[in-house]
Amino acid sequence: MTSDKQHIDQLMLEKLSGYISGEDDQELRQLMEEDQELKQIYTGLQQQLAHPEAKQYLEELDEDILWQKRQHQFRKNKTRRLLYRVAAGLLILLGSGFLYIFFPREHKQISIAARQSTGITLQLANGKNINLSDSSQSPVLSVGTIQMHLSPGSLQYEATGNSQAAAMNILRVPAGKDYKLTLTDGTEVWLNSMSQISFPLSFNGSTREVSVSGEAYFSVKKDIDHPFIVHTGEVSVNVLGTAFNVNTYSHGNTRIALSSGKVSLKSNTGNQQILLRPGYEAICDNDFSVDEFNPKNTLAWMEGKYYFKKATLKDIATVINRWFDIPVIFDDAAAENVTVTGVLTKKDGLTEFMDNLSETTSIRYQLIDKVLHIR
Repeated sequence: MTSDKQHIDQLMLEKLSGYISGEDDQELRQLMEEDQELKQIYTGLQQQLAHPEAKQYLEELDEDILWQKRQHQFRKNKTRRLLYRVAAGLLILLGSGFLYIFFPREHKQISIAARQSTGITLQLANGKNINLSDSSQSPVLSVGTIQMHLSPGSLQYEATGNSQAAAMNILRVPAGKDYKLTLTDGTEVWLNSMSQISFPLSFNGSTREVSVSGEAYFSVKKDIDHPFIVHTGEVSVNVLGTAFNVNTYSHGNTRIALSSGKVSLKSNTGNQQILLRPGYEAICDNDFSVDEFNPKNTLAWMEGKYYFKKATLKDIATVINRWFDIPVIFDDAAAENVTVTGVLTKKDGLTEFMDNLSETTSIRYQLIDKVLHIR
């Protein structure tokens, strides 16, 4: 661009917040006339700051605390007159790791497909493995009396008879992928990366039972006479018809978040049993603890987004590995504890995320032999 980047950032923030002098406004207009890329960035900022998610982040920010941490990054002769709610929030967005949300950059993204050695697989009870990621696969597969309907991101099947009712099949979703499964009773299951579900091809008993590890969102078809039960290593979830999220990524810390309906949770270790209400999340760590949850954050993975607030890079690295199938190594151990706030978006790619993160924090990174090194 045609001027110092920090100076331009400051001018745009002042303009967006409505506290820009006539002189600075004229300078910014001139810069945007000379640089169409800058003009596009500013237009994108206007559009994204009008988005409800951006407004919510601004509403939730603690400006006083964050401003004290970041005020040294801005010109002292101008910041004093910008200490209003919107202006302070915008300045903090720039200084606390939010820049990459609002300043998209054109980068060559890492090819995820080229790195993955395995796709989404279905292991049938008879031991046969089907690669559901194989584009040459027929959209309709017949397995005995089962008709499976495949699409790039989902599997739905129809079953007749009950000869295979007790036989469990395993659907595995690797890093970098997500998938939707519709069970024979109409229950829908969305599986996050590095997750799997064990399920029968037909439900013929008094209950409908599946097992899951990783993360999955269930929208259960109501059937009062046949309760739906989800088993994890630590918790059994008993429902009649409802929608909820199961997260078992953290060993010994299973989370069940209820969107609608009612569920009964039973600990497999302490034999504790509780009822969960909509809008609340139960965390099982030997015993249950219950608290409200934010659906936008907890369920954002279904839209390919991961929101984080004051999260360490070590925590974010686990999501990077899961979503992009990229191992993360911290060459400087201190970098693990760097905290940032923002959102990681699958469709924008890892390169864009890391480039913008480097611009707004002290961390540096390299991709070497398909391994992400952070220092």
